[in-house]
Amino acid sequence: MKRSWIILFILALASCRGGEGNVNGEAAAENAVAFADFLAIQGDSVRSFSSWQDRESQSETYRLVPRDCTGILASDPMAIGVPLRSVICMSTTYLPHIKLLGEEDIVKGVSGTRFIYDSLYSARAAEGLIADVGAETSPDYEKILLLDCDVVLAYGISGSDNSYIDKLRTLGRKVIVINDYLEPTVMGKLEYIKLFGSLLGKREMADSIFLAKKGEYEAVKSCCLDAPKTEVLVNLPFKGIWYVPGKASYMAELVRDAGGEILGAEDGENLSSQKSFEQMYSLAKDACVWIHLNQALHRSDVLSENAMFRKIPAFREGNLYNNNRRVTAAGGSDYWESGALYPDEILKDLITVLHPEIAEKHFPGRELVYYLRLDD
Repeated sequence: MKRSWIILFILALASCRGGEGNVNGEAAAENAVAFADFLAIQGDSVRSFSSWQDRESQSETYRLVPRDCTGILASDPMAIGVPLRSVICMSTTYLPHIKLLGEEDIVKGVSGTRFIYDSLYSARAAEGLIADVGAETSPDYEKILLLDCDVVLAYGISGSDNSYIDKLRTLGRKVIVINDYLEPTVMGKLEYIKLFGSLLGKREMADSIFLAKKGEYEAVKSCCLDAPKTEVLVNLPFKGIWYVPGKASYMAELVRDAGGEILGAEDGENLSSQKSFEQMYSLAKDACVWIHLNQALHRSDVLSENAMFRKIPAFREGNLYNNNRRVTAAGGSDYWESGALYPDEILKDLITVLHPEIAEKHFPGRELVYYLRLDD
């Protein structure tokens, strides 16, 4: 009897340690992430990199252990008990991943419920099943503590006050920092489904979803391999500065894969460069299409920014498209909420905008999903 108890104790201890195996049933500690720059998953170890701190020395590593390993979870603030059974999301962008894996019921709190676009989550928030925990700049710490969830899924921004992350940990909350928004590539953003698969005990399902969606995107992309490049103007100026995505950015990749080229984009840059109004206005004469026009819903909204925009060819020809077809009354955008998980739909929208003849050939009759053509 005593020997049996000892064997069971050793087996339980080995289970909590992880070691050569892991809770997702993988044997090797090879990095399961191939495209994301700010995420690594090796066995039961998840590493998150940040850009607002020194990337290597300030990265965080989380140890995924079975949720019944209470001793380890109590002693190690970076140990996460999986599969998760309750979470708080400080960004609505995490909600689609959780829903796609069939675990939407575990979401107990969201930062800014009024910004949720998804009807299922917004209905649960209206019913009081999902609490609003405040913004990252002023979280409702008392509510977060009362919810007593397994983990808070958070993010930090360069140049902003990210002290709420440390404060939550000081209060005894487990926090995972997710930097998906920093990823400069389409597949890099999509690959975060693997992180959620690891946290929810559904890595195999997450891997299958990733491969399927990767294939769908590549199939759509192949439609434009021989298309002539369409010159694209992106954004409206803000306080006299025109922010232009670099050629190595997420937005530039989508436009490029749709058979377009962003005017003023800098080579090798994944961040937006700052251009003067005069610089971009001189380039705008070559723009066939103009996209991402702040919150504009009509052409008149664009003119209210500057009457000179009337002379831009894309404006005159009515080729103005904004990514705000799906928004909440408070301004929450489904383009940013779910778009990273459905890049094939965004790409189809952009092909429809830039090359309608190709869209009609390959997906005839399809209506825009994320984009809206501005009317008068």
